[in-house]
Parts: sequence; C-alpha cells; structure tokens
Amino acid sequence: MRYLRAIAAVVAAFVPGAALADDETPPVVGGHTYVQHLIVATKAKYPAIAAITVESKREKGDGLIVLGSTARIASVMTAVTHPAPDGVVGSTVREAFNSSSGHRLGTIEIKFKTAGAPNAATAAAVQSDLAKATLSAKNAADAWPFDKGFGPDTYAQTLTMKTVARHPDLLVMMVHATPPGAKRNVVIGSNIGRFGKAADEDDLRVIDKGSTNLELGDNDRFETELPLLDAHGVRIGALGLVFPFKASDDKEAIHRRGLAIRDELASAIPDNAALFARAK
Repeated sequence: MRYLRAIAAVVAAFVPGAALADDETPPVVGGHTYVQHLIVATKAKYPAIAAITVESKREKGDGLIVLGSTARIASVMTAVTHPAPDGVVGSTVREAFNSSSGHRLGTIEIKFKTAGAPNAATAAAVQSDLAKATLSAKNAADAWPFDKGFGPDTYAQTLTMKTVARHPDLLVMMVHATPPGAKRNVVIGSNIGRFGKAADEDDLRVIDKGSTNLELGDNDRFETELPLLDAHGVRIGALGLVFPFKASDDKEAIHRRGLAIRDELASAIPDNAALFARAK
C-alpha cells in the first residue's frame, strides 16, 4: 500500500514541459527533414512505389508545406498551393499522414509504378510505417540528421527497436545517456529520430537526481520519463516512454508498466559504454 500511495503522489504531480515535448530543433538544410529520411527508406522497402510525397500542416498556421519528396527534394519546405483530396487516381494514392497517436498531420501521396488492387495494401502499410515513427508535425519537420555526431547505428538503438516491437502499445521510446568521456547527455536510442538531442532541464532532473517526469500530452498520450539503469542498478541516464491514454485509463498502472519496461531494458545493459557500441 505504501508503494501504491507513493506512485499515486508522483502521478498526481504532473511536470509541465516533460522531456518528450516538442522543443527547439536545428534548422533543416537542403530539404533533409526527418520525414524525408523516412520516405527514402520506405520507398526502398517497397519496390512497387515510384515516388512518395508528404504534405503537412505548418507547426504554426493553417497552410500546408511539402515535408518530404523522393521525386524532388528541392520542393521540401515549400508551400502546397493546390492540395488534392484523398483517394485513388490511376496509379496514385493519397491518404492521411498521421501521428503515432492518430492525429492527422497532413497527406501522403504515393505514386506507384503501375495501377492495380495491390497498391491499396501497400499504401496502408506505408501509412502505418510513417505513423509509428512520427510523434507530431514538429517531429516530422525535424532536421535529419539532428546531430551529425550521432545516429541509429548503436546498441542503444537496437535495444530501443526491439523493445518497441515487443510492446506494441509503446508509442515512443527515447534513451538518454552520456557518451564515455563526455559531459553532455544526449538521445542515443529513439523510434522518432532526434539522435544527439541534448538533455534539457527536465531530462537532467531525472538523470542527475533520479526524479520521474510524468505528463499528459494532447489528452491522449501518457508520457513518463524514468531514471535509466544498467544491469547493476546504476543510474546511467533517463528513459522516456509514451503510451496511448484514455480518460478511463489507470495512470498508476501505466506508470508501473513503464517501470517494468525500464527494468526489462536494464537487464540488457551491461554498463553505460555498451549503449554507444556500434550495432553488430
């Protein structure tokens, strides 16, 4: 009972501006957005696709911009002046571009090499792939790479993607740790990009003091940031987790689920340095 009361007290004290909030990001250079990175990889995954374009709402304002285009990268970050409706026209499919929590952010236009019934299934798979990897419109417009010194080729990233695959209800996972010999704590594992993003004040409260940040996002996401531990129980950073949320959900239960995932992850981390080892 004492444990449950302690969790209830922590959950009740929501911390504004938790670590996974959309904060300042580097400028996009040469059209290289996070979504551009995603759709280039997606096109390579599906040989039937000729081109993918993503149009999205601006971060602030009602207009649409091109966030990614495998056909013409020079068009990225330019305005969409005549948006077309969703639907299928010949070999082109246009459908919703969604966030991982189901918010419509814009439109995905997929041009296939030929017209045909199989295109619908492929388009649905592309829609799902992009949604799983996108937290918000601002996340979609992040620069890629976020920091050239870091990327998705580490043991931390391998652990992240395996953990997300084991827990389908986990919308976002971010591993914050400090490179050996460095002082700056950064994102080293993530299913939404932002590799190399420096720890902010909220992250540092978890990293340095062992605190826990909890926050509701858009009333349909429960975000929890916990101290990250290694297999010996040593605090080595912070672990950000985001789960879907409904008004009827038990916040204490979600928080306990986050703790269980954190402990599951800890068992696979020999020490902090292991997180930065190149993936094999």
